[in-house]
Amino acid sequence: MKLKRICMIGVVLSGCLLGYAQEACVERSVWGIQGDLLSVWGYNESRLSDVVALRCEAGLRGNFFYSYSNIFGGYSRYAIIPELSVEPRWYYNLAWRQAKDRPTAHNSANYFSLKTTFYPEWLVVGDAHILPANMLTVIPMWGIRRHYGTHFSLEAGAGAGYQHIFGQMNAWRRDKFVIGWHCRIGYTF
Repeated sequence: MKLKRICMIGVVLSGCLLGYAQEACVERSVWGIQGDLLSVWGYNESRLSDVVALRCEAGLRGNFFYSYSNIFGGYSRYAIIPELSVEPRWYYNLAWRQAKDRPTAHNSANYFSLKTTFYPEWLVVGDAHILPANMLTVIPMWGIRRHYGTHFSLEAGAGAGYQHIFGQMNAWRRDKFVIGWHCRIGYTF
């Protein structure tokens, strides 16, 4: 009888230990919305491997511009431009975070990515010449994502890359070096 109890306790304890010894990996699918002061995006992250996820995003980017001069006075312009992006992300410190008992839910980790964004001219609202539509950017980025509670997240990222503007502009104005950055608050479903 004692041997039976010892075996049962051993099975239960080993099951608990094996449950905690799982390898860290990105979640199968994460849906959510994110925004900043002027813009909003909806996104999905789908797992490609244990540490790589593909993020697909659609949103509306808001831009605001104000200028003042003594001769012409002050004026402001605004634009709301649709944005579509695809971004493979490599979450490189998931295992480290799990080993230190830090949360990794909803892909809460640091990442490297290659963000490819297209700004179509389908639904531009406002002054379109603030940010040209029909533009493509490719930016390698480093970022950090943290979740608070079960649904809220903060995300920040920065990088530098390439921008191409489609259209009849001068060749020297079509392609240029750009710096991309974001700081967003989000809700995960």
